[in-house]
Amino acid sequence: MQITPLYSDTGRPMKILVLASGRGTNFEKIHSRQMELEQEGRKNYGTIEHVFSNDPKAPVLAKAEALGIETSSISSEKFFADIGKPPSDEGGRILYDSAVISLIEEALEPDLVVLAGYRRRLSHLFTERFANRILNLYPGDTTRDYLVRGKSACVQAIENGERTIRCTVYLENDPETRFGTVVAQSADISLEGFGIGDGAAMEERIREQGEWRLFPFVVHDLFANGRVAIDEEKNIYVDGSKTGKSRFLLLP
Repeated sequence: MQITPLYSDTGRPMKILVLASGRGTNFEKIHSRQMELEQEGRKNYGTIEHVFSNDPKAPVLAKAEALGIETSSISSEKFFADIGKPPSDEGGRILYDSAVISLIEEALEPDLVVLAGYRRRLSHLFTERFANRILNLYPGDTTRDYLVRGKSACVQAIENGERTIRCTVYLENDPETRFGTVVAQSADISLEGFGIGDGAAMEERIREQGEWRLFPFVVHDLFANGRVAIDEEKNIYVDGSKTGKSRFLLLP
């Protein structure tokens, strides 16, 4: 069975495109890790070359520009209003993603696309264009079968008797499924002492102990170092070993 590295040109920094719709906290953490690695004189890391948003007023754009990073945007709200289709329309989604791809590829050819709070569902056109090069994060364990849309992962975990939770970084490789192929998960994050009504406090703990550690690690320390590969059955390999059901865990 063929095993294909997800990034292998480790002789130069890996070019990253970030897609975001909001404040950009995960973008900031990934960029901060980039700065640390640059200052250490490391060669194998990712550089955020461009930030795109579907919301021209998203705070992440101003943050990126202040850091000297190129930005662009196409208002998805205006786009769908102009074509007279709802944002959920698949044909409209393809048209929108086509416009986004054209704009992006005028700026760069990304090695990796990072969805850092991007509030648009991608079409097949986008995931096929950047096949196995799109990373997303979920503040919960995507392997759990009780997950439903519209409710915080941590609240669902409490409701289902969980006392810990993990964040998950996965490949956005199939628009028909909610979560793609799991690349790595955080260490267990304790939910002890929390109840269903403590969603905001739980989410903050998950960001601090999970998201902000895991996402930069996967981008810079795994992908940019050529440590991740995938086979024809979408099994993930880290350092040549299949992760299997145990996944790759980032320990404290």
